[in-house]
Amino acid sequence: MSISSALSNAASGLSAQSRLAETISNNVANALTPGYARRATELSSVWLGGHGQGVAVAGTTRAENATLTAERRAMDAALGASAIRSDAYDRILTAIGDTSNATSIAALATGLETALMAAASSPQSTTALGSAVSAAKDFASAVNRVSDETGQLRTEADAEIGRQVGRLNTALGQIDTLNDKIVTFAATGRDTTSLEDQRAQLIDGISSVVPVKVAKRDGGAVALFTRNGGALLDGRVYPLAFTPAAGVVTAGMTPGAGLSGLAQDVGAITGPVAVTAGSGAGLFDGGSLGALFELRDTALPQVQREMDAYAADVIHRFQTLMPASALDPAGNGLFVDAGAGNQTGLAGRLAVTAAVDPALDGAVWRLRDGLSATAQGSVGNGATLQALSDAFTALRAPTGFASTSASGGAAALASEITSFFASRGARSDEDRAFLSARQATLAEQESNATGVDTDSELQSLTLVEQAYAANAKVLSVIDELMQLLLKA
Repeated sequence: MSISSALSNAASGLSAQSRLAETISNNVANALTPGYARRATELSSVWLGGHGQGVAVAGTTRAENATLTAERRAMDAALGASAIRSDAYDRILTAIGDTSNATSIAALATGLETALMAAASSPQSTTALGSAVSAAKDFASAVNRVSDETGQLRTEADAEIGRQVGRLNTALGQIDTLNDKIVTFAATGRDTTSLEDQRAQLIDGISSVVPVKVAKRDGGAVALFTRNGGALLDGRVYPLAFTPAAGVVTAGMTPGAGLSGLAQDVGAITGPVAVTAGSGAGLFDGGSLGALFELRDTALPQVQREMDAYAADVIHRFQTLMPASALDPAGNGLFVDAGAGNQTGLAGRLAVTAAVDPALDGAVWRLRDGLSATAQGSVGNGATLQALSDAFTALRAPTGFASTSASGGAAALASEITSFFASRGARSDEDRAFLSARQATLAEQESNATGVDTDSELQSLTLVEQAYAANAKVLSVIDELMQLLLKA
């Protein structure tokens, strides 16, 4: 080996070790930076004419573990969907109330049952009559409360769908732009790792909205598809389209009848085409977006139907199980439909008849004397009050209920509804806890595989220091040889 070759080799070694030190220092500096993946500088030997000509930096690579990342992103989507369901059921259960809660529907139904019995036992007591009316109003308000919360949740879900679609489209546009930059940088030999970090973070951001599958394309670009085969990005963005409801989502609104579905621009001349979501098998199901559609169009309407069926049962009890003398001229009983509409949304309209409500110019004694009574009758006659009590506790076969098929009184049916949705809420909470633990485990495994281990980096830095010193020693020896040569 000539002295000039030795000099060149040592100089290239110093340059390579400097690059390695730069990469290691960058790794250590970004050890706690979210989304940063460990870098590695690749070296390659240089040969010319069969002789070694030192070392060259082949490039910088970014640590990846495609399998772990894909699993973690799939878990992000599942957890995102589970969190949406869990939060919604928590709010529904708060509105329904636990059976031990004094303001729960079940407790207030039991309270009304007790108040009617007390009034039947003391028909002459204005206090007992007033307590029964107050108990009936509290009970109706509790049923209204669940209906109102259900409508509020549907309204919020609809609005959140719009926000998530907007964020998804924005992120897809940014990923498409980064794809172009990465392809350009790679073609000109420039470092793309920082751009890849940015792209990976954007993909992570949408993975909880829709489950994402990543496919590599030429030049370092990527294509994105959903778990069920929907295209999001492949050479171009395929944006989603959604129109949020203009105002409050009411009980009678359904997809195509006041509510927008999901559409996608697939390049068709006719414009965006409808795509399914919320059924579990839709192209964009599996993440929080699909769960929001499921809530808005399936789960929450079921809550509404259950409460509407219960409200109808309560109204019918005081119509069909009462003597005609106890009803008002229109045939209404103690509870009425304040909106005089169909059963859809009835739970939100359930009200106590104005005939017994002093706040609406009614009189509590009509509970005893009949809703059509124009004057008080015998204060000791508790027959109508007993009929009211019997109607509320009568064993009736539920109609339109999903929670139970067993006959029961109104208070018992309220407990069945509470238990039904409490069970669903408990399952959703368990599912969320399991998925959260699994997601945390996968995230840790991914971090261990692609993140920065400062101890390992410092060990590598020690090796770089030794290699740098060795190359510097070679240069020092060459310098001494050159000095001897010049003195000869």
